[in-house]
Amino acid sequence: MASVTAGTPPHPDPDRGEGDASRASRAAPAPRASRRPFGAQVLPSLGIRAQLVLALTVLLALPWLGWQYLNEIGRFLRVAQDKSLAATAQAIATALNDRPRLFDAPPDPIASFAEERNADEGGAALPPSASPEIEQIIRGLSRIDARIWVVGRDFTVLAHSGSLRREPPAEAPPSTPLGTVWHAVEGATLEPLYRLILDQPNENFSDEAAAKGPPRGRDIEGALAGILTVDHRTTLDGKAVVVAAASPVWLGDRVEGAVVVEQTTNRVLAERNLAFERLFDIVLALVLLGTVALTLFASRLSSRIRRLRDAAEAAIDANGRVRGAFAGSRDGDEIGDLSRAFASALARLAEFADYQEQMAGRLSHELRTPIAVVRSSLENLQQQPQAADARVYIDRAKEGLARLSAILTRMTEAARLEQALADAPHERYDATPVIAACVDGYRIAYPDVPFELVNPDAPLVVDGAPDLLAQMLDKLTSNAVEFRTSGPVVVRVTPGPEGAWIDVANTGPRLPPGMGARLFDSMVSIRAQDGGAHLGLGLFVARMIARYHGGSIEAADRADGEGVIVSVRLPLARA
Repeated sequence: MASVTAGTPPHPDPDRGEGDASRASRAAPAPRASRRPFGAQVLPSLGIRAQLVLALTVLLALPWLGWQYLNEIGRFLRVAQDKSLAATAQAIATALNDRPRLFDAPPDPIASFAEERNADEGGAALPPSASPEIEQIIRGLSRIDARIWVVGRDFTVLAHSGSLRREPPAEAPPSTPLGTVWHAVEGATLEPLYRLILDQPNENFSDEAAAKGPPRGRDIEGALAGILTVDHRTTLDGKAVVVAAASPVWLGDRVEGAVVVEQTTNRVLAERNLAFERLFDIVLALVLLGTVALTLFASRLSSRIRRLRDAAEAAIDANGRVRGAFAGSRDGDEIGDLSRAFASALARLAEFADYQEQMAGRLSHELRTPIAVVRSSLENLQQQPQAADARVYIDRAKEGLARLSAILTRMTEAARLEQALADAPHERYDATPVIAACVDGYRIAYPDVPFELVNPDAPLVVDGAPDLLAQMLDKLTSNAVEFRTSGPVVVRVTPGPEGAWIDVANTGPRLPPGMGARLFDSMVSIRAQDGGAHLGLGLFVARMIARYHGGSIEAADRADGEGVIVSVRLPLARA
């Protein structure tokens, strides 16, 4: 029952001939392997919305970039703090330079830094400044967020002012209801994240220098050596970092003391954290708004594409015919242009298909008259006395004329059958007796071919027309007989709960790859040059009859690989 012959391309059915479709099929080059775009290989099953959401992950780099930027800002602020403290210490030292009487005050026995360290009185408050005049000078600077020390060459604390601790700034309440809502949301969701990833300023640190004086570190030693020095140290409890800038105080060419200005990095941390929080809030809002906007855009875009796809699919039926007009979109973007291009292409295809459908009828009508003239002329010539060789030519002309008439008949058969199917009424009948009667007829019509009917008593009640079912079996059987090489043609009825299968199988060549779906298309014929009048309409007609019964038809190689089987699935009639 195969649609192939040995060593040749597939043969869909006995009516498929050696015309243009056959030559075109043989001349057609082998299909090239499609090369999918790179994006289709990477994202094989993601829709437009999912792809845009995936593309939005690039925005996740913004917080990281902001973090790197703020780290740079933090370094810049720390450098600025060092320079500011150094400038303050240098300015105060300039005010004390070359004023020897400020350093003539007698030292206090417990004001010496060295003695205080040895005494280790932990927690004791510093005594009043040893030099009231120096204290008066630096008292005006006590409003700055820093602590100032003035020490002598023997590490005596001559004056001190200010504190390292600062009062946290009062937080202004939100001025709008939206701001109030955002503040509450931020406090519940983002604040814990900020506290987790950011170093938070802590004013509850241990300030041992408040009782013992400035530690004798690199800053004071450098200043007493005549060098402006900036140093960093951590408090004993590790909760804060203190920046100290020390500038020498000169009396002529001799260093008489040092001015030390101390400040924690809490203000820098607070400013950096505030900048990060504001930047992160803005970035997060932009990411969220961008995600929502792009998701909505992608949803609208994919919805328009799906509507375009559905309209294009609805415009063409299962047989490849244009059902109706395709309304192009009026949108001015690329999708609108694509929709209008589809509409124009389908309109041209509909015109061409209508021309092709009418061409068969017109050609048949136009050729029947000259065919009748030729036939009558040949019959008249045949009645006249002719030489033996002339009668041979007349017989050949009559055979060619008969073939031409068969071609014209088959050209109009499919169109007439489709029109008949559109108006044919359905009736409920048992298809098994019809199949059995057809097989009995085939045994008479093809006496040299054995036929087997499997499950001849299986009930198969369907909705349709018995004569059309018989016509479908005629097409399938003639196709099977033509390409049978040996063995019987097997007709099998297999009932099921929802429907039944009617299989027609033969022993012969297998189907070439990719031809199973094309066998039932109109005007597809790939056969050997045998001079037969085949237009490729037999299996096409069989498919139309199967669909008329609400079923389907398919062709495949037999399980044993020794031939081809065509299966028709028919649904059972409702009770």
